[in-house]
Amino acid sequence: MSITIAQLIASLTPVLGVLVLLVWLRLPASRAMPISLLFTIAAAAFVWKVPADIVSASVLEGLFAALTPLFIIFGALFLLNTMKNSGAMDTIRAGFINISPDKRVQVIIICWLFGAFIEGSAGFGTPAAIAAPLLLLLGVPPIAAAVVALIADSTPVSFGAIGLPVLFGVDQGLKAGGESVAAQYLAEQGLTTPDFLQAIATHAITIDLVTGSLVPLVMVTVLTGFFGRNRSFKEGLSLWRYAIFAGLAFTVPAWLINFFAGPEFPAVIGSLVGLAIVVPATKRRFLLPRETWDDFDRGDDDGDRDAADPAQVVAGAPMSPLAAWMPYLLLAGLLVASRVVPPLKAWLTSYVISTGDILGTGLVSKMTPLYLPGSFFILVCVIALVMHRMQLKAFGHAFGASCRSIVPTIISMGASVPMVRLFLNSNTNGAGLLSMPEELANLMASTLGAVWTWVAPIVGSFGAFISGSATFSNMMFSNLQFTAAEQVGLKPELGLGLQVIGANAGNMMCVMNVVAAATVVGMAGRESEIIRKTLPIALAYCLLAGTLALVWSRI
Repeated sequence: MSITIAQLIASLTPVLGVLVLLVWLRLPASRAMPISLLFTIAAAAFVWKVPADIVSASVLEGLFAALTPLFIIFGALFLLNTMKNSGAMDTIRAGFINISPDKRVQVIIICWLFGAFIEGSAGFGTPAAIAAPLLLLLGVPPIAAAVVALIADSTPVSFGAIGLPVLFGVDQGLKAGGESVAAQYLAEQGLTTPDFLQAIATHAITIDLVTGSLVPLVMVTVLTGFFGRNRSFKEGLSLWRYAIFAGLAFTVPAWLINFFAGPEFPAVIGSLVGLAIVVPATKRRFLLPRETWDDFDRGDDDGDRDAADPAQVVAGAPMSPLAAWMPYLLLAGLLVASRVVPPLKAWLTSYVISTGDILGTGLVSKMTPLYLPGSFFILVCVIALVMHRMQLKAFGHAFGASCRSIVPTIISMGASVPMVRLFLNSNTNGAGLLSMPEELANLMASTLGAVWTWVAPIVGSFGAFISGSATFSNMMFSNLQFTAAEQVGLKPELGLGLQVIGANAGNMMCVMNVVAAATVVGMAGRESEIIRKTLPIALAYCLLAGTLALVWSRI
């Protein structure tokens, strides 16, 4: 059945709430998200006719689910402040300056390559939570650090958390009633499910050989064009040869790893190969212009001094680069080990906190706290306390600063995650409709099938935007993307590859990631400024991918 105008507006409430309140009216997320939640509750209850117990249970489920990103954000803040107060960040900052004093280059190495390694290891929005504070300590303004870190955390997301968006997200999204909707197609093509998933990932990373490889150039252009003193995009574009070189240094190895080994390790290994290529080349000034760039317009972009000001170092002494980097190296090692060592993974995931059946609705939310990156952040903080011989007073200052910084984020997450859960749980309703996102996606598929190569990634981006997760976007819309691809004569692997790419793009503008990035750089309350910068880039990413897919489909 088709939906009415009122139902269409109701289904758009979460999206409109974010766009109007955050982007247009520029309210801080701590105010905009509670208001959006109230509007979504009203739309679900009175227009979609979602029962009161489902509405209440969805809010409770979301409040519990919000603990996961909050735990990760707090851990990232705690590690940042611990490293600042131990003096490690001074050494790290000097090390990056020794590679290159050019802030454009530092942004590419930290956010694009090191960030891709963290994404491949952990996912969960962790890369921006680590990369943005590192940029901050190098002198990049807070808003600029958040924006470029979010833009960078896009292409590697296909293979984030050891391939979770494809291997779990797409796989689960294709299942209906326990059987894959692609079963007949797989039988006709003589493919197994792992073969099919690898083919989807191959289509995505093949398109990203162009779109993804351009991301570093977009990052530095945004950096100079929006945050430079001269507001000059030309100052970013002047680095085009080096930026594309750095882009290909990740995407080409990632393509090869996916083609020969599957979707688990392209981000992890591709980023390490990229670092091994780019860092030595940078030291030799390969493809770098003669002039370096470090000309920011500081304005009033100060951030929260407790969270963001590199001058807030309570105690610290000179230390070797290895000692300074050791907490991050340990963090990366622990994250990888927790995902690839089966006995360790089984032990970490064996401790589960669950809500149980919420209000008798069948809704259940679970959390595995030991397996979350937040636990590793905190463990590494304790190790750094001993390793860097910190004073307890300095360690306490780091903890206190982290607690104060996260307060606005608790409010924002405490509203945005319940809003998303209600949006997704709206399939239980008295109006005889599918869930709000499914009805919207079906409407797009039925009316825009002729231009589906452009629509498909936008659907994926929309899913990540509202859910805060590329994996969840793939779970929501892979079934729709497979069916739509068959209807419009598009190869299903390509259609689902566009879904994966779109979900990656949505990652750079979704509310939860934006709130997290703003928090770790001390800019909570200025989320609208970040979204206004990342949203057009995410849409351009989707449209370019769709154009390339259209050309590919006609070859």
